[in-house]
Amino acid sequence: MGFLNDLLPSIQSLGLWGYWVIGLLAFGEALVLTSLFSPGTVIVVLGGALVAQGFYDFGDMIWFVAIGTTLGAELSFRIGEKGEGLFGEDNRVFKTAHLERGKKFFAKYGAPSIIIGHFFGPLRPIVPVVAGLSGMSRRRFFAWNVVGGFAYTIALLSVGYFFGTAFDFLGATATRAGLFVLALLLGFALLWYLSVKLRQALPFLISVARSVGQAVRDNPDVRALLGRHPRLFGFVANRLSRQTFTGLPLTGFVIVFGYFLILYAGSTLSFITSQSIVQADIRVANLLFAFRDPALVQFFTIVTAFGYWKIIVILALALSLVLWAGQRISYLPGLWLALVGNQVTVSLLKIAFARPRPELAVYTESSFSFPSGHSAVSVAFYGFVVFVLVRERFGPRLVPLLAGAIGVFLIGLSRLYLVEHYLSDVLNGYLVGALWLLVGIWLVEWRRAGKGHLGVSRPSGMRKLIQIGLIVSAGAGVWISILDYQQTLNIRAPARIAQLSDPLETAFLKGILPTHSENIFGVSQEPVSLAILAKSEAGFLGLLKKAGWQLADGPNLNSLSRAAYAVWFRREYGSAPITPAFWNGKPQPHDFGFQQETADKNLRKRHHARFWRTGFRTRDGLLIFVGTASFDDGLKWGLTHRIDPNIDAERDFLADDLRKTGLLAKEYEIQLVPPVLGTNLTGDPFFTDGRTLVLRVAPVSN
Repeated sequence: MGFLNDLLPSIQSLGLWGYWVIGLLAFGEALVLTSLFSPGTVIVVLGGALVAQGFYDFGDMIWFVAIGTTLGAELSFRIGEKGEGLFGEDNRVFKTAHLERGKKFFAKYGAPSIIIGHFFGPLRPIVPVVAGLSGMSRRRFFAWNVVGGFAYTIALLSVGYFFGTAFDFLGATATRAGLFVLALLLGFALLWYLSVKLRQALPFLISVARSVGQAVRDNPDVRALLGRHPRLFGFVANRLSRQTFTGLPLTGFVIVFGYFLILYAGSTLSFITSQSIVQADIRVANLLFAFRDPALVQFFTIVTAFGYWKIIVILALALSLVLWAGQRISYLPGLWLALVGNQVTVSLLKIAFARPRPELAVYTESSFSFPSGHSAVSVAFYGFVVFVLVRERFGPRLVPLLAGAIGVFLIGLSRLYLVEHYLSDVLNGYLVGALWLLVGIWLVEWRRAGKGHLGVSRPSGMRKLIQIGLIVSAGAGVWISILDYQQTLNIRAPARIAQLSDPLETAFLKGILPTHSENIFGVSQEPVSLAILAKSEAGFLGLLKKAGWQLADGPNLNSLSRAAYAVWFRREYGSAPITPAFWNGKPQPHDFGFQQETADKNLRKRHHARFWRTGFRTRDGLLIFVGTASFDDGLKWGLTHRIDPNIDAERDFLADDLRKTGLLAKEYEIQLVPPVLGTNLTGDPFFTDGRTLVLRVAPVSN
């Protein structure tokens, strides 16, 4: 971020010449003679960031970049008209290998490749050259080139504009959004790396498998066994044959469908019978609520819109028309069977289970929670789109597969982050969508095998223009629907504080107030050792502050990295985040963590306490806060703190600090639970007499 903050004002100093510089670099990258030396794409994206920072006008920047990139491609086209003699293996700029790649690309996509080529790095200046070599008319090339130049310009400037608006926000503070973004980027990078490695190793694994299979078939004992049971092994051989659809293709479908059906049945049965899954659902939802961030709420609201039924209908209709225009209508029955079957199944399951939505949802939705319709339709629809792209060999297979997997994952994650669904809802929705996706693919392949409906003819130039128009129209419709989706959803009102009709001790005995903190699976941890009654939240916070206890930072990229540094290098960090624990299903980071440094002045040792809002008031109108306290006396595994077993000593230490403030009006003890010997989530032992100290904050005099 610091690099950009220094660079942007430097470019701003160019004034109006900045338009010319960026346009000239875009021209240089599109011109085959200079493309190797011009970082046009990077500079155009940076130009969008400059627009977002207010340095330049968006409309003016579009004209300069579009004219530059269009003129560069036009000159490359004229160079191509001169013939193939310009290219050679020893020529660094006009390499024969580049020409061959360009020819294949142009042969595959035809005239629309001029538009697509603007977005494909090394091919960008080569495609116009190939168009010139092919004898394409200048007027026709010019029309396609203008469309591609403006599409390229608007797309890249928009990307730069988006990141430009985020630089100030993300550069100023690494918030929870930064933590999520970093985790997602690392996860996607790992997924991409593993996919590439697997693809590289696949030919070797296939070769080994074939060799092993051949060796098994040539074994005399195996050959004798085949001879004794010809009908059985003939049936197996037919099921593994690649020559007919009823062979290996159908066998593979049956196995995969059966696998997902078993997974689905298991997940549904676990939801019905396993209370631990329900408890984990609640705690995952509450933990994500603790990481709620305005920027991430906005981002995931946009992401989740791509599973909204209106947007799915728009995209499905657009895909159907694109397939019709491309003479690929045999995909349509499979597509609509997958979508309709998925929707009917989800609706019936929601009615059958009637699971209420999570209480902490950002938006109020009227339907039931189990399973997640967004997650199900994302697999059914976007999975089918990936199937079409792979089946039609539209670019490298790995790209649509990874893009589809990432998109489906993000839609499911959006439902969890916005707490519109529980984890089991999303996973079950994925399985429902996967089952119907397989049914749709089976129908397409069955029709193809039986009737040969999938044509191989290449659509005409007019049909390709129609397809491009449909895609652009669908994009506009999706964008309008996303804006409407955000504006019409109702933000859920905050929960109201209830009146506690029973005395505090009775409320604990009746289970109205849980007596123990919990881990994420609902297993009891330390018993509640402190209860503070205050007129307001400000009075509660003021008491702890005056006692010298500092409010802990929330868990985010900045605080966690600072904490790791402080722990490893024995430095101070008086407001370091505290490991989350739950009470009544709510994580402590959503409520309050407090700590006080020791004489060692480093984060390896500290006094700390966790407090939770109970959501109740006493009969005389005081808010009830419950908490636990413990002392971190060192580090274990190099990753987490180790607590002192005597948690009662830390309870009494905190109580003494609170008494010294002079803000307490009353205190008393209740025997909450019998004396306990136990362990916390990380296995640290603790012991307690089971008493809870109740402290009442004195009202503030006017």
